[in-house]
Amino acid sequence: VSTQSTWEQNKDVFYREVPDGINSMTFGRVGGIEDQLAIVGGNCSIQGFDADGNELFWTVTGDNVTALALIDIDEDQQNELLVGSEDYEIRIFQNEEVISETTETDRLLSLCPLYGTRFAYALGNGTIGIYDRATRVWRFKSKHGVVCIQGYDMDSDGAPELISGWNNGKLEVRSDKNGEVMYRDSFPSAVCSLLVADYRMDGREEIIACSHNGDVRGYLPMDSETKGGSMQSDAGASVSEETLKQLLQQKQDLGFQIQKYEENIEKTKKGDHDLALISQSTKVQCHLRPNSGKGCVELVLRSTNNTVIRGTIITAEFLFGSNESCMVYSKEPTDTIIATFAPEKDVNTELHIQAFVGYKMATHYHVFELDYKLPKFSMYVPVKDFQKEPESSVQFRVNERVNRVAMWLNNSFNVGHKVDRQNSLDARFVSLRNGLLLAIHMTPENGGQLTIRVNNMEVAGEIIQDLCSFLTIGELESVADFPQEFEEFKKVLMKVDEYNAVRLKLTAEMADSSQLVKALVIKAEDARILNDMALMKKMYGSLHDVNGELIGEYKKRATNHNELLSALKEVNAMIQKAARLRIGAAKTKVITECRNSIKSNNIHSLFKIIRLGHLS
Repeated sequence: VSTQSTWEQNKDVFYREVPDGINSMTFGRVGGIEDQLAIVGGNCSIQGFDADGNELFWTVTGDNVTALALIDIDEDQQNELLVGSEDYEIRIFQNEEVISETTETDRLLSLCPLYGTRFAYALGNGTIGIYDRATRVWRFKSKHGVVCIQGYDMDSDGAPELISGWNNGKLEVRSDKNGEVMYRDSFPSAVCSLLVADYRMDGREEIIACSHNGDVRGYLPMDSETKGGSMQSDAGASVSEETLKQLLQQKQDLGFQIQKYEENIEKTKKGDHDLALISQSTKVQCHLRPNSGKGCVELVLRSTNNTVIRGTIITAEFLFGSNESCMVYSKEPTDTIIATFAPEKDVNTELHIQAFVGYKMATHYHVFELDYKLPKFSMYVPVKDFQKEPESSVQFRVNERVNRVAMWLNNSFNVGHKVDRQNSLDARFVSLRNGLLLAIHMTPENGGQLTIRVNNMEVAGEIIQDLCSFLTIGELESVADFPQEFEEFKKVLMKVDEYNAVRLKLTAEMADSSQLVKALVIKAEDARILNDMALMKKMYGSLHDVNGELIGEYKKRATNHNELLSALKEVNAMIQKAARLRIGAAKTKVITECRNSIKSNNIHSLFKIIRLGHLS
């Protein structure tokens, strides 16, 4: 990192080695920290350094960081940190605490603040869109890959539009309100970068686009006096044509529907029987049921009044991999049709269902549309008992009635759980995904003691986060005991120590070899000046051997570095899992104290923090 004066003098302001690597970087103020920070995201960790290289900010996230941005999301005059990662999550950090988590459909490529509480995002599957806080405003998905996004006020209305560059050379300007295309341009090669700058040095900023083959184009706002690449041309006409097309399409659809209704009324008056006509009381019902044999859940649709369901189209996020819809078609239709799916992750999602319903011999079908909310933990099947209870657990106190916790169970697990006794709850589940056992117990001790037994720390954290969100709990402390994962974590920490020791040893050896290289070069050149060809040949021969050794040492160091990064990722992931077992200040405290323990190499205190949430 350098300033203008030190850049001219070819000097570094500070140098800091970041063991977790750097995948993304941004600059600015975050939270209550007054200094400007260089914020870097790497291997599950985020660090912020001031102008002197002091680390003033540190936290962890769920996976490798791929995008960073700063925005005042709660309008309190202090910036929050937007973090996108490879686990498809957009997290909003207020200081070191996560205040919002949103799951997307692919890994985050870029995050871009627009204005107020709105920000844009881009995904690896060709999706771009805009969020207002944690609410999605709109999104658009293309078969091409998005390379970069930028915010810029093209129509001079005071609100930046979303500019996107694509790998097929396409450049688009989309409205921040609804995602409509306001302008398009194309390059002969992929767009590499978008930036806002005063390129012409006339006091006005332009949006500048750069392509892979070296083309650079600048675009001015619509009301500016423009030349060449101005976006004023046909921008308003493009929007008007798009709106007119949509209105004409709606008019055509409505006209077709009115025509069909009139035909049906005439046939009914004449007493004609049309197989395409079904009773007005016909309904389509749906429910979810587990299939333990196939390890999936089934969505069962059933129609009434002796009708059949020819097929159904289900549209939803997170269920169908890179696709967002699935069609189920029946060659021999009955009144029931079944769609199966197995979500890879525990996520809430809305299913939009379109069912084609009619009589068996009909050639035309009515489309029934309905929405169904898939519970977050739909892949867990209730069971009566276990042969052996899970040995790992997390315990905490909730000041809530048992009935409220039972309501959460019914909402998130879709089980219709009934409370047997007034002040206690006992529920057991088995995962269809991997056979994981899960038990949830609640007793009236200490105002409401809740115990979650499961041999997976990440699953326990997901359950606690979902429970606290449902019950609107802002602060929660817990005591965790995951012996198997703690033992694995000890091995990881030992590996980190070993890799660090090897790294220091290899660095010292390479430094010695570098000095030897300098000495051999000087001796070889001296021999050349003295015309001692035999000595010069000997020195260059030795230099060749040393260079080969340096290359070999570099390969060893690179391999060791990759192994170290992998181990550090597991360390940061464990801290993140431990933090997700708590809510509010307790969660932030776990992250801060774990970081301090790692800095001081106090392994005993690290395990105590993960287990209890604090040192004292």
